[in-house]
Amino acid sequence: MGLIAHPDEVQDICASADGKYVFTCGGADLAVNMWHVDVSPIEQAIALGGDGIEPFIQLIEGGAEGQTYQDINDFFYYSMIRSKKENTTKTRKLEGRVPVIQMPCLMRAMGYYPTQQEISNMMNEVRFSSYTDRGEPNLWVDLQTFIKLFVNHRPVYGIGKNNIEDAFQALLADSENGDVGSDGAMIREELVALLSGEGDGEEITMRELGDLCGKLVTETRVDVALGDSVTAERFAEEILGFEEVDENEDEEEEG
Repeated sequence: MGLIAHPDEVQDICASADGKYVFTCGGADLAVNMWHVDVSPIEQAIALGGDGIEPFIQLIEGGAEGQTYQDINDFFYYSMIRSKKENTTKTRKLEGRVPVIQMPCLMRAMGYYPTQQEISNMMNEVRFSSYTDRGEPNLWVDLQTFIKLFVNHRPVYGIGKNNIEDAFQALLADSENGDVGSDGAMIREELVALLSGEGDGEEITMRELGDLCGKLVTETRVDVALGDSVTAERFAEEILGFEEVDENEDEEEEG
């Protein structure tokens, strides 16, 4: 349920000592609200959802028997092996956890590609989750914690070809240099400039961009990988590898 509680943004929020009321105040709108807190629906939802990690597993496609959950386990155990050095014949002792710095790689392996800011938020969430109890940051992630982070932080809907087209349209509309091809393509120099930090997004260095192109299309030279100009369709299909889904084929398979 969504509820508009203030005419403008909420500037501050606090709870009463007994936890029965919450007070919110706005800024220039001069709005102050007092809310009665009823936690019984939350307690009921917790009781129905199960204890511990169970409610989070139920939110994963297919549950504990689904392919996504199996992939999470496989990638997590491989990450544990990776953190203990792969190229060795010695017996490894796995401790059921991985360093927190491995978390971004695990997220990407599961098809979620967080921004640097999102990565920082997730890592800080883990590092300071028990800071008040232990007095030191937590530098490790276990499987249950990773599942919770994956469920809570991943986008509800994945990135599709239509998202790439919308992004290109926005970039073309904001292009100040007019470097747009006749077929609606973006000139390579303009796209590279935006990706390398001249736009509003996070900066990607030329070296990182070359490494990404090498992994995507096996060509580390950006000019060769992207060509003279790039359309949204070519960027999605040839560079990112998105496949066109035929709705008729899907209906036939379901039938």
